Amino acid sequence: MAAKPRYYETLYIIRPDIKDEDLAKIQQRLRDAISANEGEIIKFDKWAQRELAYEIQNYSRGIYYIIIFKSLPGAVAELERHLRFYNTDVLRFITVSITEAAANKERAVQESKEAEASAAAAESQAEAAAQPAQQEAKTENEPAATEPAEGGTN
Repeated sequence: MAAKPRYYETLYIIRPDIKDEDLAKIQQRLRDAISANEGEIIKFDKWAQRELAYEIQNYSRGIYYIIIFKSLPGAVAELERHLRFYNTDVLRFITVSITEAAANKERAVQESKEAEASAAAAESQAEAAAQPAQQEAKTENEPAATEPAEGGTN
């Protein structure tokens, strides 16, 4: 019997002073591990930078990242293997199995955020395109500025 894909949520904490290229390398490895196990990433976001409850590897703050994905069960072992490999950059991690309903709720939230972002981008582009035309019309309708004559009253 073939294994069925399941829904998972992984939360991991990265040290706050990590370089962007190191973070990108870790995230790409995690994406590859999920896709290698017939996975689909639903959400892959930076959650927050927060104070830790206790110091870990001399860090009192950490950057929290969350991944919600659907994959075969083998992806979890692969994902956690990569997180353990980067133990100097990844302070802590946890993976839990979630319901399909919870994953679909996150998918809907993610899609609405993307729709809002694209609508805002389209709106700002429309405003930027309309702005030069408004400025031209404004300069045509404004009277010429006059300077007061010399010797005027104060």
